Amino acid sequence: MKVAVLTRDGFEIRGQELPSCGPNQILVKTTACGICEGEVFYYRNRATLLQDEAVLGHEGSGFVAALGRNVEGFEEGDAVTALDGAFAEYFLASPESLVKLPEGLDPRWALGEPVACYVHAGNRFGVKLGDNVAVLGCGFMGLGCLQLARLQGAVFVCAIEPIRWRLDMARKLGADAVHSPETDNAEGLVQKHGEFDVVIEATGVQSAIDMAGNLVKQHGRIILVGYHQSNEGMRTVNMKQWNYKAIDVVNGHVRRDYEKLRAMQAGIDLIRTGRLFIKPLVEQYPLSEVEKAFHDLIARKEGLFKAALTS
Repeated sequence: MKVAVLTRDGFEIRGQELPSCGPNQILVKTTACGICEGEVFYYRNRATLLQDEAVLGHEGSGFVAALGRNVEGFEEGDAVTALDGAFAEYFLASPESLVKLPEGLDPRWALGEPVACYVHAGNRFGVKLGDNVAVLGCGFMGLGCLQLARLQGAVFVCAIEPIRWRLDMARKLGADAVHSPETDNAEGLVQKHGEFDVVIEATGVQSAIDMAGNLVKQHGRIILVGYHQSNEGMRTVNMKQWNYKAIDVVNGHVRRDYEKLRAMQAGIDLIRTGRLFIKPLVEQYPLSEVEKAFHDLIARKEGLFKAALTS
């Protein structure tokens, strides 16, 4: 099988033997494996982070190719999405990390792992019927969170993002107002729209945390779902302001796999029933073009929200 191996000089496509199933494992033929911002960060900083070589990827979907002798509940040919995966033509998974896809849902558009991340975060938004919500950042994660806030009953959703084509997509997916932080500061947004009950930060940058504190109302909520990796993940907060406003601050990330699996199943159900739209946000690249996919993500290629490697 073909595998994309990350070296200090970039990705190399190599041939490897097909992995064999252990008694409690499932072999999945990869249809698509998404690229997350964490992997983009790792790629950009591989000179210091990469010890030797690595095979990345954890957003896999595909079809069951083989089953270990102890595995129950799955059959060869089942379409599945996983909490793991690899930039390779096949990957091994445990049954506990897989969700079966309903008939008619193409695995190329059902990237369960990233969907699980924002569905799990969505369960902690605390959005109530009639709430005003601000979403800071309109990448793949932010636009998923925007849709979930809408489903939860937000009466007004404001999308804030410096890239114009991302704001255009936010409009299409239900934003009532869109603004660029380069032209509209927090004070101006509050004057125009009022303070917000819930502010969802989905950028991973310090300036968004600062803006979130200025936008949220007293006794409101800030949800942190951005990937905060630069500066070794260290950030500062205006604790005087946050304390005075008596706000709730929620870490929207998830580490318990059983919770993530439930969120993944819920996300797939939302996609199946037409309540959550992922396909417009995913662009596919063949595995052989993995280097191009990473370069396009780094360059913020217009219209590219999520790249997925196909095989």
